[in-house]
Amino acid sequence: MNPKQTGSKLDRTNTRSWYPERGGIDVFDSLLVRQPIADGQLEAVEDLMAEWASDNADGDVHTLLPVDGVTLVTLFLDDGGFGWLGDTDDPQRGDALLWYVEVVDDDADAWRTPNETIQSESPLFERGLSDLLAGEATVHAPGRDGHRYVTHVTNPHRRERYADKVGRSLVAPVAGDDLPIPVMITTIALKPGLASTLVAYAVDVVNWLKRFDRVQSWARDQTETVEAEAMYTESLLEAVGDRQVVHYYMETENMDQLYEAFYASEDWQARFSEWVFRRAFANPERFLNPPLETDCTVLLHVVDPERP
Repeated sequence: MNPKQTGSKLDRTNTRSWYPERGGIDVFDSLLVRQPIADGQLEAVEDLMAEWASDNADGDVHTLLPVDGVTLVTLFLDDGGFGWLGDTDDPQRGDALLWYVEVVDDDADAWRTPNETIQSESPLFERGLSDLLAGEATVHAPGRDGHRYVTHVTNPHRRERYADKVGRSLVAPVAGDDLPIPVMITTIALKPGLASTLVAYAVDVVNWLKRFDRVQSWARDQTETVEAEAMYTESLLEAVGDRQVVHYYMETENMDQLYEAFYASEDWQARFSEWVFRRAFANPERFLNPPLETDCTVLLHVVDPERP
């Protein structure tokens, strides 16, 4: 049985009791929510984040977003680079907050309206964040506004590795801390025309196959490469339409180890992924040549210490 399907039907009075037993491929779901910042309010937003981080240094993900099923939140500052490919009329230009949220089940009631849930539940808005935002939020999630789900991968050993490497749940560079692990998000354009069409078709086929329990069970355990890479979490969401791009999120232990393990691996997934990336991405070297750089600055990175 799919643990995400089970979780959506359980009584969630104890958030952690309905977590899946372990991570893996497509065990969890991911969402991206982009909230535009009002003109002239960027510094005020950064000050608010720094103050909140200082007051909640011992907090975890449930301190920032106390909603059942949330295991990870990274809050980025987007200065207009995320998802922008040069269209001067692109509404996603300008400063914004970008919420990356990992959840057990994005079909749960709370995540049918992600922006509303974030604004009603996060204590940041009680401190006046709403007054610093302006305009409509954009939700990047499967089935919303032409977005496709590609994959979401979690290392089954990330809880132990994170505890050993980081030792705490709240990472807040805006409060003066250095980020102890690489956390990033970037947007990579697909080649226009036939390449994008074929990629979209292939994603649809794979997602259809994942509906079968046997395929899903086999796929979720193919995590040897992410363990060798010291990867904790990675997600790919594809935006389709006139601007076909892949939004890629990564939480890892060591960027150098990631690339060394990726190119040393003989695992079919790693080699097939490289083959696809080189043929489908407009600028594959940006993704395949280290270091991989983020489009957005990390403001807050919080996890559940007990996440699988």
